[in-house]
Amino acid sequence: MNTAARLAMLESSCDARYLLCLRNEDIRWLTGFTGSTSQLLVDRQDCVGHLFVDGRYFERAHTEVSQSGAAVNIHLLPSGESTETLFASVVGGECIEVDDTHVTAAYFNRLQSAVPIHVAPSPLDNLRRVKDEAEISLIARAAEIADIAFGALLADGLLGRTERDIRNRLDALMRMGGADTVGFDTIVATGANGALPHHEPSDTVVEDGHMVVIDFGAELQGYRSDMTRTVRVGNVSNELLRMFDIVREAQEASLATVKAGVVGSLVDQAVREVYAREGVEHEYVHGTGHGIGLFIHEPPIFSPRCDAVLGVNEVVTVEPGLYRKGVGGVRIEDLVVVGDKNCRILSNTPKDLICPRSPRTI
Repeated sequence: MNTAARLAMLESSCDARYLLCLRNEDIRWLTGFTGSTSQLLVDRQDCVGHLFVDGRYFERAHTEVSQSGAAVNIHLLPSGESTETLFASVVGGECIEVDDTHVTAAYFNRLQSAVPIHVAPSPLDNLRRVKDEAEISLIARAAEIADIAFGALLADGLLGRTERDIRNRLDALMRMGGADTVGFDTIVATGANGALPHHEPSDTVVEDGHMVVIDFGAELQGYRSDMTRTVRVGNVSNELLRMFDIVREAQEASLATVKAGVVGSLVDQAVREVYAREGVEHEYVHGTGHGIGLFIHEPPIFSPRCDAVLGVNEVVTVEPGLYRKGVGGVRIEDLVVVGDKNCRILSNTPKDLICPRSPRTI
């Protein structure tokens, strides 16, 4: 599907003819405009967008929208004039649908004083779940950039380097490899820090016997990749090796469930069944994965409560982990495309990694 067809997916509801889009990623998906400041009103009856930008982005908006082919009218927002006043002139008394989780209370109150408002969850999260071939190609290329950068990082060695140094080097390698930027804040957690799933890289030094959890991704034309690998450095304890084996088994079990028609809770359940058998389920503190695209975390979110049914060409992560206080952690994450009978893995970095280099290292 091309950008020009997406506005037509926003069918009119009986409650509101117009839909207000405020998130940059939603606006990009619908119009092709990539600027950081804009607002979009979608006329769902006529399948036309009204994009409001200030003078910094006016020419850029014309260029990018024209390239996308989307049916969008571009409105210049004069300095000092409020968007809600302009909205009122466009909608002519018709109701505007707003997701109130996307606005501040102050802006919502101003908007409500200018135009009729209907509050409803945005339909865009679900509409963006299934990716077209162009989107999958960008995500796959971002994953490839991340794979190559990670290989170069390990070739340099991890022993004796700080978490911050490893993070900075990996981020630079992804950019040098073609990424526009990083997909999210890179996580590097060595030794006992690995027990913190979202540890922020510090001056902690990688030592012999550490497991190093590295969670990272690249961004390309707005689309993101996401992969985690846990690297063994030197002589790792049997306790950590056992944790690694359990996570590896759990991840393989979960990957085997990912296909069209499967309920998201079953993807999560496959991990928890392995952990329950091993008596370590209490060391699993998050869900098993999530959708990905223009946002790093998109629906579905795999958890015991996930009732979303997977569809062909959704792109999701599968990322079980174990976290043991004072000992360390293990997480293994792959990026996959949902297929009719199985899934296609986009993360091509091996999972069994030892550093410094050995015959088993990539």
